[in-house]
Parts: sequence; structure tokens; C-alpha cells
Amino acid sequence: MTGVDEVNLVIAIAGLIATVAGTYFAFHEYRQRRTGAGPVPGSGDDGGGGRVSEPLEPPEPPEGQGPYDVFVSYTAGDADAATLLAGQLCAAELDVFLVRWVEPGLIPLLESERALSEARWGVLMFGSGTMSDLRVRDEYAALLHRKYQGDLRFVPGRTTDDPLPPLAAIHQPVDLTRPGTPHYDREVARLVRVIRRPPGTAGA
Repeated sequence: MTGVDEVNLVIAIAGLIATVAGTYFAFHEYRQRRTGAGPVPGSGDDGGGGRVSEPLEPPEPPEGQGPYDVFVSYTAGDADAATLLAGQLCAAELDVFLVRWVEPGLIPLLESERALSEARWGVLMFGSGTMSDLRVRDEYAALLHRKYQGDLRFVPGRTTDDPLPPLAAIHQPVDLTRPGTPHYDREVARLVRVIRRPPGTAGA
């Protein structure tokens, strides 16, 4: 066998090995998809080169149901963002109304109405679909009405970079677009600080 023949034989064997390996891994991936097997636990890989994000652990709802310091309004699309904020506010010893925390046996709509009438602060989570949600639009109108009566402080909470409606844009919003970052923590701390400020204090 000449040197050229030996080189050709090595190339052929290498090509055969690569083909077999590729077939094996392709079959293995196909079988994982068919069986529903996911990434190896603890690998931190979502199978597509990205990182698997850990689901948010919702905080425990508060023990009592009112009276409330803060009413948090949100659409279904912003439910996780609202729950995260409400948990931070509760950790700061504030009483927060969140409709998903209404206890069994109570009527969410009636509890929302009661909370809207007694809360000192209203935070409305503004995302992409906020103004197309009829319930949230009603809550928005009620919060603004109480704000202009002088017995509630209204705060827009941005969850996206979408522009705010004109009547919300004239208020100083809190930026909640980057949960899990120092910026988010500073914004929440700023909100907590002004909520806990005694009524009638300068700047309140």
C-alpha cells in the first residue's frame, strides 16, 4: 500500500467515525424530544445555548385582608411583576392589596372596590397591554379620581418601555423594567421610602 493509499484510508475512516457520531447524537436528541426529557437538572442549560431562568417564587400572601397602604393594579400579563413588587412592599411592612391574594370565600371584585376606597397609595403596573384591559382601565380611572380628590397618591410602575398614557406620564413613575438588578432594587427602595414618609411631609 502506497503512502497516498494510506492517507486516503485514514481520511475514509475519520469520515466514517464522524458520520456514526453525528447519527448517534442526532438520534439521542430526537429521542429526548419524543420522550419529553429536558436538560440535565443543575446543568443550567436550556438545550439551546441559553440559561434556564428559575421561576419566581411568589411570596406568601399577607395574613389579614386590609386595611391597605398600597393598591397594586395590573393585567394578567404583568401578574408576576405585580407579585414581585407586592412581595417587596410587604417585606417593608406595608399592607398591600393584590387581587390574586384575595382569600377563598371573598369576592375579588368587592374586595378590589373596598381596597380602592381605602388605600393611601395606588401603583398601576403599566405594560404593553395595560390600556386594553377593561378592568384595569376602570381601576386606573378610580385611582386618578381619588388622586384628584386629594386622598391618594398615584404612582405609575413601568414594566416595559412603552410610552405611558398622558395622565400617567405627568406623574413620576418608578422603573420596574429590570427585576433582579440593583436599579430595580433602588426604584423599589425609593417607592418604599416615600410611602413610609409621614403624610404632610415636604415632598410628599
